[in-house]
This record gives sequence, C-alpha cells and structure tokens, in this order.
Amino acid sequence: MNEILAFLFQPLLLPATLALLGGAVAFGIARWWPVACRVLALGVTAAALAAAIRIAAAHDPAAPTTVGWTWMEGLAFHLSLEVELQATTLGLLVAVGAAAFALLIAVYSFVSQAGSRWEGRFHAYLLWTLGGAVVVGLAANLFVLLVGWEIVTVMLFLLLNQGRGDAQAGAAKAFGMLGFADACLLLAVALLAALPGGSANWSLALARAPIDVEAAGAAGYAAYALILVAALAKAGAIPVHTWIPSAARAAPTAVMAYLPAALDKLLGIYLLALVTLRIFTPSWTLQVVMMAIGAVTILAAVVMAMMQHNLKRLLSFHAVSQVGYMVLGIGTGTLIGVVGGLFHMVNHAIYKCNLFLMSGTVHRATGTDDVAEMGGLARALPVTFVCGLVSAAAISGVPPFNGFVSKWLVYQGTLELGRMDPSHPGLAIALLVVAVFGSALTLASFVKVLYAAFLSPAPKDRPRPAARPRENFFLAAPMVVLAVACVVLGLFPNVLLGPVLVPSVPAAVVVGEPLVATTEAVTTGALGIWSAGPATVLILVGVLGGLAFLWVSSRARSVRVVRPFLAGEVPSPTDDRFRVPSTHFYETIRQLPLLGGWVWHGERQAMDLYHWSARHGHTFVEMLRSWHTGLLSLYVAWCLLGLTVTLVYLLIHVGS
Repeated sequence: MNEILAFLFQPLLLPATLALLGGAVAFGIARWWPVACRVLALGVTAAALAAAIRIAAAHDPAAPTTVGWTWMEGLAFHLSLEVELQATTLGLLVAVGAAAFALLIAVYSFVSQAGSRWEGRFHAYLLWTLGGAVVVGLAANLFVLLVGWEIVTVMLFLLLNQGRGDAQAGAAKAFGMLGFADACLLLAVALLAALPGGSANWSLALARAPIDVEAAGAAGYAAYALILVAALAKAGAIPVHTWIPSAARAAPTAVMAYLPAALDKLLGIYLLALVTLRIFTPSWTLQVVMMAIGAVTILAAVVMAMMQHNLKRLLSFHAVSQVGYMVLGIGTGTLIGVVGGLFHMVNHAIYKCNLFLMSGTVHRATGTDDVAEMGGLARALPVTFVCGLVSAAAISGVPPFNGFVSKWLVYQGTLELGRMDPSHPGLAIALLVVAVFGSALTLASFVKVLYAAFLSPAPKDRPRPAARPRENFFLAAPMVVLAVACVVLGLFPNVLLGPVLVPSVPAAVVVGEPLVATTEAVTTGALGIWSAGPATVLILVGVLGGLAFLWVSSRARSVRVVRPFLAGEVPSPTDDRFRVPSTHFYETIRQLPLLGGWVWHGERQAMDLYHWSARHGHTFVEMLRSWHTGLLSLYVAWCLLGLTVTLVYLLIHVGS
C-alpha cells in the first residue's frame, strides 16, 4: 500500500492524482453540498495546473523524466503490469492545456451550472476528465495511454447526459462512436504486440526507432490505420465526426467548451502526432490519405456550418472543419506543415472554447440557440461581443490573431511539399486552394453569427427577459483570458513555436531534406515571410483610418439621414419587415449545383457512419434472428458446416 501511495504522489503524477482524488471527493459530497463542489473544482484545477506548469518548467528535453511501477500478482503464474509515465515536451503541452481549460471551465461553471440538478456531479466528472487527460499526456506506453483515453470517453458520456431534451441520444451516439474508436486503439495495441519487437512496440519513448509501415507489411498498415481511426474519431474528422454536432444540440455549454471544443482536439491530434512522428514512419500513400481526409474535412464541414440555424451546431461543424487543417498539416510530413498542424491544435482549443462560452452567454441572455431569434446584444454584452469578435477573427484566419499564424504555416507546408516532391505539383496547389477557400467560407459564416447575435435588431416578437442582460464576472473572465491568448499567440507565436513545438518534430520524419529546426525557419519559412509587428501596425492604421472616415462623414452637414421606407410608407418601430434575418445570408448555396447537393446529402445523414451502421446493423441482427428457429437439427447443421470449413482451412494450410 505504501508503494502505491508513493507512486501516486510522485511529482510527475501529481496533477493526475490531485484531479482523480478531487473528483472522488466531489462525487461523494455532490448530492448534499454542491456549492462546496464548485470551490473544490476551482481549487483542484488550479493546483493541478500549478503542478503541471512546475513539471514543464523543470523539464529537460535532453533527459526526459520517466517513472514506472510494476504490479505482479498470481498463484500459478505471475501477471505483470507496467505503468510507465514520462515527461515529453508535447505531452506536457497536453497536460498543461487540459488543466488550464479545466480551470477556466470551473470558473465559468460557477454561474452556468449553478442550481442545476447535476451541479455537484458535473464538477466531479470535470475533475476526473482532467485526470484522464493528464494520464494520456504523460503516458510512456500505449497501454497507459489507453487507460487515460477510456477515462475521458466515459466522462464525456456522463457529462453529455446532463444536458436537456434529447441529450441522452447525443450522449449515446458519442459513446458509441468513441467506443468503436477505443476498440480500434485496443486492437492496434494487440497488433503491435504481434509485430517483431513484441510489447516493446507499445513504448512512446523518444529514443525508440519508429516502425516502418511498409517494412511491417499488412500488419503495420492495419495497426497504423486503427490508431488513425481512433485519433480522427476523438478529434472529430470526417467521416467519424457526426457525434460532435449531435452532442452539441442539447449538451451543457461548459461540456461542449471543454471536451469536443478543446480537450478532445488536444488528445486526438496528440495521438495522431504520436502515431505519425513517434510510433510509425508512414508511407507516401498514408500521407496522401491523411491530406485527403484533411482537405475533405475542411471543405465539407464548413459548408455544413454555413447552413446551420442552431448556434451550437454551427460551432460544432466549425470545430470539425478546423480539424482538417491539423490533419492536413501533419499529413504533409514537412517541418513547417507539421508544426503548423500542432500549433493549430493549440489555437483551435483556445478560440473554439471561447466561442462555445460566448454561445452559452448569448443563450442565457436570449433563451434560444436559434440565430434567427437573436439580436441586439452588442450594447448589453460588450465584453462578450469583443471576445466573440476576436475568436471569430482567429478561427477565420484573420491577422494578427493566432489562427492566422497556424494556418499560414499549414499553407506553407503544402507548398513546401510541392517543392520537395516536384512529381506532385498539382496536389500541393489543390490542397492550398482548399485550405484558403475554407478560411474564406469560415469568415463568411462568422459574419452571420456576429450579425445575428450582436448587431442585428432583436425580433420584435421575441419574449423580453425579466431583467436586462448584463455581463457577469464568472462568465466573462474566462472569455477575456482566452481572447487575450488569441492576441498574444498571434503577435508572439515564438512563445510556443520555438521552445515547444519545433523540438517536438523529429528530423527523421520530415520529407526530403529537413529544414533547420529553428524558430526562424518555421516562422519565416522557405516560401514566405510573416512579421506580426509591421502587419499589426498596418492593420491598426487601416482600422483607425476607417473609423476616422466614418466619424468625419457622420459630422458632415451635407449627409442626409432618413428612416427606411417602402412605397412611401415609413415603418413603425414595431415593424419587422425591414429586419433581415441572418438565416437568409447563404440560402442560395442550396441552389448551387455542387455545394447544394453536398448540403442536401449532409442534412440527410449521408456522411454519418453511425446512422448507416445502425441501419444496416439492425438488418443484420434481424437476419440472424430469423435463422434462430429453435430447431436442434438446424443448429447441428451449422456446427457441422463450421467444423468442415475449419478442417478444410487447416488441411490447406498444413499442405502448403
């Protein structure tokens, strides 16, 4: 017992231990003392963040800290279970990020979850989720990673079940799809043990040589594909993405902001980076597959997002679309592209978490998630508006925010791929066009969101709230922190690129001759230069010039301002005929030959693997049920047939 306690309270494991034990205490008092659970969650997440930052500050990439514990038990045999943890640069980024977002969600939940039926348990599940995420980030082998991965999956199911309306259906769908992904990961672990090297293939140590997929043959390709499916499902890339929009419809805002928006992206892309950079050396075919998945995810999801009327579903489709940039960047295999994909992983977690928090504040003020029923909140919620504006600009790739920098690196990664492999110039250009076009559509979509929620007149028939909407410190503070992070990482990307992300990319995985692994090589690149300082000054000059022109024109006496009128009739203040709902912005897309058909099929679940598996799975079950007639002779015939097939196979195998 003392050995177990000594292991759990080692400095490297302290963030996970605090979160898991804090969650147990919160769960125990959840029913009787939910207010204490709020304070406990806030204190534990802050302590876990401090412990993770302390580990990161003491981390030496040249000599990473590794701890382990072996448990053996048995009568006729010994069962050995090795629990290994290690501190790596990229893993610590995941652990620190998980703790930081958990702290912000704990602050936001002081108000958003106050008085809810599941308030106490929500904080317990939040802490357990944090513990599982830290275990994933610090895992030194795939077995330990799988344990933390499963904890996060179970907590996601429990948290989604706390929603309203059809939350149970969304939670079941999420658990079903992620459970399938977890089964793929478990099967991949078994396949890796069957490859030459045995269970040593589970290791995530930096010193291990990656497995060449082509040299490993069919088993190597199968193991890589299984881990790829698990990573893409957790992150939410097409075609294993549909659990995110389904969960968003009824899930609590804090749950969506923490898990699908932030934490699941960190964990999913972290696993994708592990399988691509550390476990395997992928072939060119697998790289093309990843880049194709990334490109389709960018374009298909953003088109679906543009057509959504529910704000949370709109944000969830954008969360899917942004995963495409991460997968595309890592799939290029170039230093700039891989670093851009990892940087976009962090940036997306920041601004998407902020956008979901914004949607929760808007819902609290209007009582609806329908963008057509919103409006007029810019004056009442100025902090929310500014934070939403910053995050919308960041996700759209508008300089000088963080989303632009990471997308800029992904763009350069695609062009660098064409330079290093001149035999596929068309592929690089096509990928670049898709990535840039996706950013343009994202910007167009968020014009609709900002107009609908903040700038458009409120509908006259909307029920008036009992009290005028106003900012709340606990709701606004996390959004301010995240908005500031969008600005800081946009102006000073080297804070994260140089010491964290560039050293995380092994030179051996880079296509062609690797670039010099320095901050300057990534931020300037071989194909273009981005300097945040001068660009920001020029942008501010343009914005201030536009505001000055607007002020001067408003003061000019020659400008005549009249109220709108129709056929000589001036509408009354209660007339909604001159109000343009934001839902009409992009309805013409439905009439376009290609995109319109894409939207039509998407709305009918044509790309939903969960829908198709449920439909055909039911057919298969009914077919099996029809064969179970209860006749003993039929069962004996099936047994004899199976035995005959097995014997024939064995005879052929022995004969060869």
